[in-house]
Amino acid sequence: AKRLIHFLKYLPEFNIPILTSKPVSSKILEKAHSKEYINFVREKCKEGLSFLDPDTYVNERSIQVASFAAGALEKAVELCTNGKFKRIFCAVRPPGHHAERNRAMGFCIFNNIAIGAYKALESGMNKIFIIDFDAHHGNGTQHMFYNDSNVFYFSTHQYPFYPGTGSEDENNEHILNIPLRSGSGDSEFKEIYGSILPKYIKEFNPDILLVSAGFDIHEEDPLTNLNVTDEGVKFIVSTIVDISKNLGKPVIFTLEGGYNLSTLERCGKIVFSIL
Repeated sequence: AKRLIHFLKYLPEFNIPILTSKPVSSKILEKAHSKEYINFVREKCKEGLSFLDPDTYVNERSIQVASFAAGALEKAVELCTNGKFKRIFCAVRPPGHHAERNRAMGFCIFNNIAIGAYKALESGMNKIFIIDFDAHHGNGTQHMFYNDSNVFYFSTHQYPFYPGTGSEDENNEHILNIPLRSGSGDSEFKEIYGSILPKYIKEFNPDILLVSAGFDIHEEDPLTNLNVTDEGVKFIVSTIVDISKNLGKPVIFTLEGGYNLSTLERCGKIVFSIL
């Protein structure tokens, strides 16, 4: 919760509408997760403080909070589908991209970005392009769409690193992992996001861009070593927004990782200034 508060610190300085979320619909949630898993989460939350996996704990309110986080992505897609917005940032907790169909993982309960993709497909969009610039590979997102060529998954992440997935060996025609070594820095990210990403998006020609935005790529993050500066964050986010403008397609960001509070404040300010 503190991370989210710090990320939103500078939001009042910008003329950006602030919308409330809604609980995710059962129909869309069950496209991403099995009924058995959803019931398991619900029952564990009833027990009070308890663990879904060694990193992911819940309490009585967690099922409601996770439902609103996932629901933010569903609502964002609805708002983009009806033309009310072109750019949306879902500032939510908990994050989502590690959550598997039947398993919580890495602080993630429901896979928010996957739920956004399923909602987009259900809404009549044919091609979804997911960009994941979190420092950790989005194993859950990749696995959910590994055999679905309507969804392109593009991920840059520190490797080898948690969760252990995301090697180039896992790539196929619509999965592109670009594993990065510790200490990569701005230059590698600018090459990837300035030259490589636009080519793949142009070729895929998606109806919408969905972005797992993890600010643990920053050089000040205590858990990772990708060494991206404020300038690098600005380049990544602005490039993605420019691509969406040039395509004339909507873009939806959702908050994933990031564990330095002062860094999150600056990253939030960068994001809101671009949006």
